[in-house]
Amino acid sequence: MTEKHIRKVVILGNPGKRNVDDMFSRLTAFFSQKGIESCLVRLSSSEDDLSLDVPECDLAVSLGGDGTVLTCAGLLKGRGIPILAVNFGTFGYIADTAADDFERVFNDYAVGRSGVLSKMMLDVSVTRKGNEVFSSSSLNDVTVSAISHARMARMELVVNGTFAAKLKGDGIIIATPTGSTAYSLAAGGPILDASLDAVIINPICPFTMGVRPLVVGEDSVIEIVLPSQNTDLSLTCDGHEVFSVMEGDTVSVRKGKSRALFVENSSRKFIEVLRDKLGWAGGFNA
Repeated sequence: MTEKHIRKVVILGNPGKRNVDDMFSRLTAFFSQKGIESCLVRLSSSEDDLSLDVPECDLAVSLGGDGTVLTCAGLLKGRGIPILAVNFGTFGYIADTAADDFERVFNDYAVGRSGVLSKMMLDVSVTRKGNEVFSSSSLNDVTVSAISHARMARMELVVNGTFAAKLKGDGIIIATPTGSTAYSLAAGGPILDASLDAVIINPICPFTMGVRPLVVGEDSVIEIVLPSQNTDLSLTCDGHEVFSVMEGDTVSVRKGKSRALFVENSSRKFIEVLRDKLGWAGGFNA
């Protein structure tokens, strides 16, 4: 066991969640008793959160639901700061630590009884007339979709430089294993163990029934080429960063240069989470 040297903790919380303010106070007192400096960063559940300044620290604590965790992953991208995700949302798949279990999970990590889970992210860019006009990263997924579902999006899918398909439908989801239990799952995609490195390509309501979700290797480069359209399209990263794409654009998605780091909750096993959250034991229990 290797004890961690934790000197400063940043607590990132969604004040819109019930009891988060009480948890702020509880954690501040908890860390103070341990001689650990802590500071609070309040999130607003908007795209503006991604421009917040998060101080340098040894650990980040996320207070909210899975959406809050996704925001934290974006804010801390490339900084090597582990996230301890405490669930104040409804589902809590990524935010897998209950508020009452926080102290145990933190203490296990601090003394070296548990480790850090490294999860794959995606890098996405949009090229327009030869120029890059947008770039971002996602922990869960990148989605290109029609803004109005009254009209179909048209897309051409290219994987590793090879033309794969012409697609018509509501859009397409490119997801990580972590994101396999989010929007992609609702759209009929497969569930992947979050410890894997792979990419899911999942068309949304494709017009051609023969088109099915596809899992490709971690080093794959996925391009979505947008030919002429009769509807407006948007690109969404992790459900909170939206960019308007247009005909002629190429959306490129690949394994991210950065990875998201999470403090391991040793009491929550992958299959147990699926069983409990997806109701495999006989009832929905979100």
